Amino acid sequence: MTRSQAFRFELQQARTMRLQGAVGAELAHLERAHILSQPSFWQHGYSHWLMLLWAWRQGEWAEAGAQLLRLPGSFGSLLGLYPLGNPGTRRVGALTPQPLPEDLARLLR
Repeated sequence: MTRSQAFRFELQQARTMRLQGAVGAELAHLERAHILSQPSFWQHGYSHWLMLLWAWRQGEWAEAGAQLLRLPGSFGSLLGLYPLGNPGTRRVGALTPQPLPEDLARLLR
């Protein structure tokens, strides 16, 4: 599986979780999609857009605000500047790298 295929898989899993009402699992898949998206400007921006929509649906206004601030940060992907492993949500600083989940690490190195 390629990084882009894994990104699309995580988005599909997030959608499935949303339809099942599993809000926490949906966000977990969106975070994984974000990690996979970082090398691609378009995918990176799209992942933040989807997290903004998630926050809006949940009434998580602090998260929505964080996503509005992070959307422009997607431009860092154009220069290869992004914190590897960062889940893209406000629970981790926007510039803070995180350990990569083992299953995603082989797709990103």
